Amino acid sequence: MTVKLIACLEDVVARLGTAFGEQLTYPGIYRGSRLNVTPVVIEKDGVSSVVISDADSDACKVMPATVGKSVYGRYFDWLKDSSQPPVSFEQSVRSITGDETISCDPSLPVTRYQALARSGPVSLWPAAPLPAVHIYRKRRSEIEAQWLVTRTADAAAFTPFVQTLRDGKRLVAAMTATAKGFAPLDALCAETGSPALYITASHEVEMFTGLPATACEQFGVTALFHPDAEDITVFAEQPLPRSDFHRAGEAANIVDALASAGTGTIAIQKDSLSAGIYVELEKTAIRFEDASYVIRRWQDRRASDDAVYFFFAANAVLKGIDAARAFFHRNAGAQMTERDLVAAYHQGVSRFAGRYGFADRVGAYFDIVHSGARTLLPATAGDYPVSATDKTIKFDMGLTVADAFGCIRAVSDIARTICRDPELEALHDRLRDILIDGLIPSIKAGLSGGQIHAIGVDLLRPLEGEFRRLGLLPAGKGIDDYTRDCGHTIQRQTISAVYFLPGVQETVEADMLGCAEYVWPIGDVLIAVEDGYIVMTDGGIAFTAEGAGQ
Repeated sequence: MTVKLIACLEDVVARLGTAFGEQLTYPGIYRGSRLNVTPVVIEKDGVSSVVISDADSDACKVMPATVGKSVYGRYFDWLKDSSQPPVSFEQSVRSITGDETISCDPSLPVTRYQALARSGPVSLWPAAPLPAVHIYRKRRSEIEAQWLVTRTADAAAFTPFVQTLRDGKRLVAAMTATAKGFAPLDALCAETGSPALYITASHEVEMFTGLPATACEQFGVTALFHPDAEDITVFAEQPLPRSDFHRAGEAANIVDALASAGTGTIAIQKDSLSAGIYVELEKTAIRFEDASYVIRRWQDRRASDDAVYFFFAANAVLKGIDAARAFFHRNAGAQMTERDLVAAYHQGVSRFAGRYGFADRVGAYFDIVHSGARTLLPATAGDYPVSATDKTIKFDMGLTVADAFGCIRAVSDIARTICRDPELEALHDRLRDILIDGLIPSIKAGLSGGQIHAIGVDLLRPLEGEFRRLGLLPAGKGIDDYTRDCGHTIQRQTISAVYFLPGVQETVEADMLGCAEYVWPIGDVLIAVEDGYIVMTDGGIAFTAEGAGQ
């Protein structure tokens, strides 16, 4: 008997409930590859089961009790058994389906479809006919000019605040120091031998059209990028009657449009492109590679062009957390929920945004707020109580910030913790000091993610006795067992090319931005600190450190 795999997130939520959907964290974080991380539903013999990542699995608490669960991956927790490798997505699916043929939703991204195909027989449901597409040319120089003119205006408006930061003068200069544009993408295509990139994720299509992602999604816009070419080819399922999009024809569908583009090999976003379209593209003479690395690395390399937006987003989070913390302490004797704290947080963000000309251009990227007692996983805030009796309440917050044209230019990823116990609070503050004064200055161009992780672990060694005294290290484990990441680079999403994890060989480069972090989960205690940095010639400097603005 054939089993069915449902991938469309709206259909998954319809089966598992709105509350389940609201508590998912990672589909919103992976803006360019949402369906590559969302849970899927397996229907077999009249029984439904969800396949979900460990990081998002806390949402299963609110789904129907009749639904089965299979978890893949592993999120770091000091008390978890890490002696066995984590289960993969396809292994998790096959634990339910066995060797039977899986009939897959055609919206399933290529990466997942191919992984399942390697694990056993698969097929796709019949997909709707592909629509006709309108073909346009867009000058890449026009997009780069749009980036620069908005950046210049916003940097001027935000300079008074940046001057108050600890390295204010250097940070002010960094806001307008680079104008890399598409040049690093040309270089990456040359390095990897990619003759063309087909961009399908609306979050990324935004970068190749100058149109906000919401418009790209509404008009069915995708793009074909040829390195060093003056024009970018834009495909749209609806007409784009704008003077900056120069009409170049029509095609019966996107498959015909790409087949006639004259490119023998195209790199595609396998973590975004649907399997339904991919199987049609495979019928052409085109060869396909994966563009995911090139797209992420390019956005890492050009992120400094948008430094002002990263500086703003990170400091707006801190102002929001300050507001939520003040609200929490004012109402310590009252009933509060995680969502109450999030509401207070966003009020603080809004006040800060209005002060520097960013009103109505800031949005929630993720709101992770919960006590250590509720969960040690990165769960989105829900209708769960929080109170002064909680040992720790973690804030891990992300914002998006757009330019005047509505295009997302940066996100933030910043963490702080409210600690009830003064000793835990002192430890939290010490960890942040280590980030600001130890780890971030050590992030130098040319270092690999693995090397930076090793530095981060070494900086924790003086605290090992304190962790043990406070019961925050399990028996038989030491600082060397801290295998969670110590941070990452950042671009228009937190899913970047370099993670500070053991074994990562990818290196950081000058001008890259990112986040350095320590997260310490054990029992009912969850301490998290995270700050933003930019890599300068002499190492990283924090853009979230208050000071005299030297």
